[in-house]
Amino acid sequence: MTTAVPVAWLVARSAGLVAFGLLTLSVWLGLAMSTRLLKPKRQKTLLSLHRTLAWTGLSMIALHAGALLLDPVMHFGVLSVLVPGAAAWRPGSVALGIVAAWLSLALAASFNARRWIGQKGWRRLHYASFAAFWLSLGHALLVGTDLRGLGGPVTAVLAAGPVLCLTFYRLLVPRTAPARPIALPAPAA
Repeated sequence: MTTAVPVAWLVARSAGLVAFGLLTLSVWLGLAMSTRLLKPKRQKTLLSLHRTLAWTGLSMIALHAGALLLDPVMHFGVLSVLVPGAAAWRPGSVALGIVAAWLSLALAASFNARRWIGQKGWRRLHYASFAAFWLSLGHALLVGTDLRGLGGPVTAVLAAGPVLCLTFYRLLVPRTAPARPIALPAPAA
């Protein structure tokens, strides 16, 4: 007797974990750049990496959602993966991830809209990255089957520790010079 391997479920779990990891790295890097802990000479390169992490994380979110749509056990529909609260299974916990995904998409898209919304608006919008991070961490801990037991608290500390440290550093350590906008490369045609 052979048991079918739940490929869609395995892909959904893997893509979700990778998405969380990539977006967490993007938040860390964004905070490290805003605190000026990293060399200003490398800002363009770091910003490019920050954007790449964000968009790659979003592609993993899309793979996560797409695999859930194909999973024959969970029975997620299109609305279940796009609309907060529409999922039949753990609607509140799933909604955390959906809202985090939409916020992450808005933040990533803001890189291309920065010249229209201005530097000040862009920075204000980026405060939503805190909400996206905490919502995605909550989603991962509440519905992430790979974070049961010791894995959840360890992941939470490893992911949130740098976010908290960098946030407190940003708030408590005075800046020596005003932040200058980083010139973004033109979007690819």
